[in-house]
Amino acid sequence: MAIIMFSGQWSMVNGQKLEWKLGADGFFDNGEGDATYRTTMTYSGLRTTPELGVSWDEGKHRLMGGYSGQIEFGKKHGYTDGFPILYYKYSTKPLTFTFGSFQRDQLLGDYPSFLISDTIRYYRPTMQGFAFQHQHKRGYFEAFIDWTGFRTNKDREQFMAGLSVKHTIGKVDDELFSKFSKRLYVGLEGYYYHHALTWDADVEQHIHDNLVAHPFVGYQLESRVVDAGVDVRVGALASFDRERGMDDGKHTPIGFLGEVNAHYKRFFFEDIFYTGGHQQPFGKQFYGAYYWGDTYYQASAYNRTDVKYQFVVNDWVSAYAGAVFNITKAGLNWHQVLTLRINLGGSFGK
Repeated sequence: MAIIMFSGQWSMVNGQKLEWKLGADGFFDNGEGDATYRTTMTYSGLRTTPELGVSWDEGKHRLMGGYSGQIEFGKKHGYTDGFPILYYKYSTKPLTFTFGSFQRDQLLGDYPSFLISDTIRYYRPTMQGFAFQHQHKRGYFEAFIDWTGFRTNKDREQFMAGLSVKHTIGKVDDELFSKFSKRLYVGLEGYYYHHALTWDADVEQHIHDNLVAHPFVGYQLESRVVDAGVDVRVGALASFDRERGMDDGKHTPIGFLGEVNAHYKRFFFEDIFYTGGHQQPFGKQFYGAYYWGDTYYQASAYNRTDVKYQFVVNDWVSAYAGAVFNITKAGLNWHQVLTLRINLGGSFGK
């Protein structure tokens, strides 16, 4: 993901400050190969998110407003696919509370592709609802609600209630002269997605419920000598998928999920392997509405490998080029990916 952010602040009376931000999110993702589980196409665009607001009480309170709109490369419709930005944020250690319409990247949890796919991140970066976050020395707790659909005669009522928890086991502070930082941890991440009815729903339309959970245990090893480390995680991917009013409407697929993340200086490697029951049993017709996880998890065995190189890095710019390989029994689908992140900050007059 590419994020460009300009931030500044202007001191006002009574401890208030006028703040502004300009964020941008750019991506180029070109897919090729087998299209059994995902349509082979190119995703590319640039999203900008200007915000203006006020903070007070030494930044503990913020009220921000703005707009998030996107330009897709090749389209002639200009600045489209917009979302309003308007939120209140309370921040004081260890609690953060955000309420309104705000960017999803303010969440603490990872929410990998089996929970929220790449394309959802590209085109639905804004969430509408609220999030509670509690950070502490051993980890964090996060809970949120994202209201994704307003009930009308044509549109269904929809919402996602999510959770992410991570907790370190044993010692948190390593020995002062140790060459490595080591962490054993446990966690849970997932969500409940409610796909309800339209106002004029007929008897053929049914309410759907989808509960996805990923409990895990992991071990992280970071070098204190060189910029390198590895993180290994194993767990389960389980879901309860129900179509109300149908005799055969309940499905409970479960499988094993293993993850490896490694980095050495500017090189990054990630591998995710899944085997087990077919996730998303109702198929592709609900992707992007009822299912937000990657459609590859409809396969009984799937492996995803990400390899990337950070070819630009400094205090303001971070750029990555890489490839993503998706392997199932049906074949290989791979993506060439380019991302850019720029962070600029300052105050008025600088």
